Amino acid sequence: MRRMALLLMALAGSARAAPGRVVAELRDPGGWQAGASDQVDAALRRDPDGGVCLEYDFHSVSGYAVLRHTLPVQWPAAFALRLRVKGRGPENDLQVKLVDASGDNVWWVNRPSFPLPSTPADVTFKNRHFSFAWGPAADRTLTRTETLELVVAARQGGKGSLCVSQVRVEEREPDPAVWPEPLVRRRGETLDLDYQRTRELNGIALQWPGPARPERYEVLASEDARRWKLLRRVERSSGGFEALFLPEREARHLRIRLPAGQAAPKVELRDARQWPDLNAVLSELARHAPRGNVPRAFLGEQSYWTLVGVDGGGPRSALLSEDGALEVGRGGFSVEPAVLMDGDRLVTWADVQISHSLREGYLPMPEVRWRHADFGLEVAAAADGPAASPRALVRYALRNTSAAARTFALLLAVRPWQVNPPQQFLNTPGGARRIDRLAWQSPQLSVNGAAAPLFAEAPSRVTALPGAGGIALNALREAPALRELSDPQGQASALLQWDVRLAPGETRVVTWTAPLGGAPAASTAQAVDERLDRVAAGWRARLNRMELTLPAPSQQVADTLRTALAQILMSRDGAALKPGTRAYARTWIRDGAMMVDGLVRMGEVDVARAFVDWYAEYVFRSGKAPCCVDARGADPVPENDSDGEYLHAVAEVWRHSGDAAFLTRHWPVVQRVVAHLEGLRESGRELQAAQPENQRGLLPPSISHEGYSDKPAYSYWDDYWAVRGYKDAVDIARAMGQPELAAEWARWGDEFQNDLARSVEATAARFGVDTLAGAADRGDFDPTSTTIALNPAQARISPLLLQRTFERYWNESEQRRSGARPWKDFTPYELRTVGALVRLGQSQRAHELLQWFLRFRRPEEWNQWAEVVMADPREPHFLGDMPHAWIASDYLRSVLDMLAYEREADDVLVLGAGLSEEWMAAGVAVKNLSTRHGPLSYRLAPVPEGHVLELAGGVAPPAGGVRLAWPFPGPLPRATAQGRELRWAGRELVLPPGPATVRLDEEAIRLIHE
Repeated sequence: MRRMALLLMALAGSARAAPGRVVAELRDPGGWQAGASDQVDAALRRDPDGGVCLEYDFHSVSGYAVLRHTLPVQWPAAFALRLRVKGRGPENDLQVKLVDASGDNVWWVNRPSFPLPSTPADVTFKNRHFSFAWGPAADRTLTRTETLELVVAARQGGKGSLCVSQVRVEEREPDPAVWPEPLVRRRGETLDLDYQRTRELNGIALQWPGPARPERYEVLASEDARRWKLLRRVERSSGGFEALFLPEREARHLRIRLPAGQAAPKVELRDARQWPDLNAVLSELARHAPRGNVPRAFLGEQSYWTLVGVDGGGPRSALLSEDGALEVGRGGFSVEPAVLMDGDRLVTWADVQISHSLREGYLPMPEVRWRHADFGLEVAAAADGPAASPRALVRYALRNTSAAARTFALLLAVRPWQVNPPQQFLNTPGGARRIDRLAWQSPQLSVNGAAAPLFAEAPSRVTALPGAGGIALNALREAPALRELSDPQGQASALLQWDVRLAPGETRVVTWTAPLGGAPAASTAQAVDERLDRVAAGWRARLNRMELTLPAPSQQVADTLRTALAQILMSRDGAALKPGTRAYARTWIRDGAMMVDGLVRMGEVDVARAFVDWYAEYVFRSGKAPCCVDARGADPVPENDSDGEYLHAVAEVWRHSGDAAFLTRHWPVVQRVVAHLEGLRESGRELQAAQPENQRGLLPPSISHEGYSDKPAYSYWDDYWAVRGYKDAVDIARAMGQPELAAEWARWGDEFQNDLARSVEATAARFGVDTLAGAADRGDFDPTSTTIALNPAQARISPLLLQRTFERYWNESEQRRSGARPWKDFTPYELRTVGALVRLGQSQRAHELLQWFLRFRRPEEWNQWAEVVMADPREPHFLGDMPHAWIASDYLRSVLDMLAYEREADDVLVLGAGLSEEWMAAGVAVKNLSTRHGPLSYRLAPVPEGHVLELAGGVAPPAGGVRLAWPFPGPLPRATAQGRELRWAGRELVLPPGPATVRLDEEAIRLIHE
C-alpha cells in the first residue's frame, strides 16, 4: 500500500503543469447546469458561437441565476482562470465561484455591475483575485475544488443572458521571494527602467529630489522596450513624494518622460498587496503630509462620525466626523475645516482640543468644538427639506478667545474622500471618493458637474489642485485660483478661505447648504440660523411624544432614548426601516421587526405601519418572508427567522393602533406566511427519525444568525422567532374572526413550543452544559441571541437553564467590566441583556450593565453606538454603521422594559421592574408610553413616609391586571388607594384601574420591623 501511495504521489506530481501550461479546460458546451433563486427564471441554450448561454429573468426580485459545471482542479500557487464570455442585458454582478467537494466551502471573485461584452471576449482572473467567501474550513487556502459556478447576481436585475464558450486554467510563474533590481538608464529627457521580467503593478511611487517640482511629465510602459503605452500624463506635480495609482497593470519596462533639465525621481513599484485600492495610496501619501492635513483614518487611527439627516432620508444624508469634517451625501466628498492664524500659522484638528455635543443634549443636530489657546471654532450641522431631496445646513462660528485683536482665516477644504473611513467595506466602501471636476461660480462650488455647497457669504479666495499637486493644505493655499479644474486621476481638491480680523471675544459665522441626494430642491433664501432653529423645533416636538423624566444624574438615559428614536427615523429610506445608511443600507425584516417593537411604544405607529405595508409587497409567492429587501428586490437567501418576524411586526402595529383596515390588508399575506412557516416546521419533522434527539421538531438549519454564516445551523434564534410568529398569528386570526384557523395555528404553535422545550434541554445534556445553547447542533453559548427567548418570544422553556444562562453572562460581564477578563471588542447588541435582566427580576444588575454600555457611546455626547466597539478606541476596525439603528432599537426596548412590559404568561402589564434606588429616591415620570392596552402614564414620587404612585387613565387593564414590581429586597411597603389597602402578589402590587393615587408607606413597615 505504501508503494502504491508513493506511485500515486509521483503521478500526481507529473500531472502538474509547468508555468504557462494548461491545468484544466472546458470547451464542450455539454455538462453545464442552470439554477436560480426564488422567482428568478434560468434556462440553458446552445449558442451559435459554440458555447452555452444562461438565459435569465429576475422578475423584479433580487437573487441570482447560475451556470454550474464540474471542474476538478488542484490549484497551483499561481494561476490564471480565463473565461471567454459575452452577454446582454442590464449591468448585474458577475461572480465566479469555486466550490470544494463538500459544497460548504467557497472561494470567489465578485465583479459588481459587470458590463458583459456583446461579442466573445476573454476575461482573466488571477489567483490574487480570489478570496475565501464562506464555509467552515479552518484552512482557507485555495488548494482543490470540484465545481465552477458562474453567477449573475441582481444589481439592476431585468432579463438577459450570459454565454461562455471557453474555460481555461493556466499555471503562472509564481513571484520570486526577492524581485531583481531594475536596470536604470537616463537618456536625455527620459528615464528608463528595465525590471528584467514582467511585473504586475497597481501603481508607482516617485520621490523627487530636493525642491524639484516638475510642471508636467509622462509615465509609459512596455513589454519589449519598443512599443510603449501611455499610462499617465501628470500636470502640476507637487514634487516631493508622489503616488500614481495604476491598477491592474503588467509591464517589464517603464519610462518617465521629463521636462528638459528636470532631475529624475526615484521610482518604486507598488503591487496589489501594497496598494490594493486607492485608499492604500492615500494612506501612503498621508504619511508624507503634516499630521492634521489628512483625516486620522488614513493614518491608521480609528475615526468616529455621526449621521446628519431628516426623517426618511436614509442614504440622502451627511456624516459629521468627530474632528469636524462633513461628508456631503452617501459616498460623497468631504468638507474639512482648518484655521490660519496671523497669515502663516496653520491649525488643524491635530492641534486643538475637541469636544462634542448634540443640540439640547438629544436633538440629532451634532456639534463639534475646537478649543485653541487663541480661538474657538464651533461646527454645527443638521438637515432640512423633504426626505426625497434634503439639504445639509452647516454653520461655523470662529471666535477670538485671545486678549488681542487677531487676523484669522477660516479654511474649508473640499476633499476627494468620505468621512466614512477606509476600513468600512460593506455596501458603501469608505475612504476615497472621486472628484474629477471642480468649478467655482460665486457663491457656489460645483463638484463633478453637480451643485454642491452654496455659501451665504462668498469666500475671500478659492483655489484648487489636481491630485498630482499633493494633499497638503499649504500646497492648496498656494494653488491657482479656481474657475474650472479637471483631474483624470479623480483626486482634485479645493480650498475656500475667509479672511477676518477679530477683536477679543468677537465671532465670525460662515454658513452653507448643499443637496444630499435625490432631485435637487430649490434652496431657500432663509438664513441658515433660522432654518436650524426650525429643524430643532420639529425634532423637539417629534421626539417628545413619549416623555421620560429621570433624576439629573440619569438624564443621559432619557436623552439617549430620544436620540435613538431619531437615529431610527433618519436611517429609514422612505418607509423602509434600515439599520444604517452606508454599510447596512438595506432592509432586514429582523431589524425592522425589532425597530417596530420600539417605534410603536414610543408613539411612532404610523412609521411602523408604513414599514410593514411596504415590506409585505416583497413576500414571495410561496409565503416565504424575505430576509432582506433592497433596490434590487427581495433577497432569496433562506433565513428561517423571517416568517416569525413579519408576523410579529403585523401584530404589533395592529395591537398599538387597533387599525382593522391594516389587519385586513395583511390578512392574505399572513395566511401565506403562516403556511410557509408550518411547511418549514413539517420539513424538519419529516426527518426526525434520522436526526439527533435534540434537533427534532426544530426549524431547518439557516444562516439567519450572523454567527453561523460559515454553515447553516439549527439556530434557536430562528425557533424563538417562530414561537413568536405562531402566537401572533393566532391573535391575528382571532381578530379577523377566524376561530377555526386560530385554533389550528394555536395547536401548531403549542406542538412547536413543546418540541423546542424538549430540544433545549436535550442540547444541554448532549453538550454537557447547564445553559441554553445558541444552536442545537453547536452547543454554543450565546446569551445575546438568547434574549429573544424572553423578549419578544416569551417562550416556554426551562426556567433553570434560562436563569443559569444569564447568571453565567453576568459573571463573565463582571470580569470584563472589572478588567479581570481582557477583551478586544463587543457588539452593543448586548444592550438586549439589560431588558432580559429586568424581566428576570434583576434590576440592579440591569442598571450596572446599562451604565457600562453607556460609557462606550462614541463620542459619548452623541448618544450613539456603532455595531462594533473596540477596547482600544483608536484601533482601526470595521464598525458597521454609526449610528446603528438596530442597536438603537435594542436600547429603546431595554430602557422601555425598565419602565413597563407585558408578561404573557399571566396577561399582566408590569410597571417599574427596572427602577433603581437612585430613580426611586428622586422620582420617575412616564407619559404616553404606548402599550397593547393603551397609553400608559405614571409618576412615582418620594414623600417623607415612602412613595406616591400617580397612575393616569388610558390603560384598559389586561386580564391579569396592572402591577407594580417592587425592585428592592426586604419588606414590602404598605400600599393603599382611597383608604383601601391593596394586595401584593408576591413582590408585585396589584394596582387599581387608573386614574388612581397609590400610597406606598415604607416608614410604617420600617417601624414595625424595628
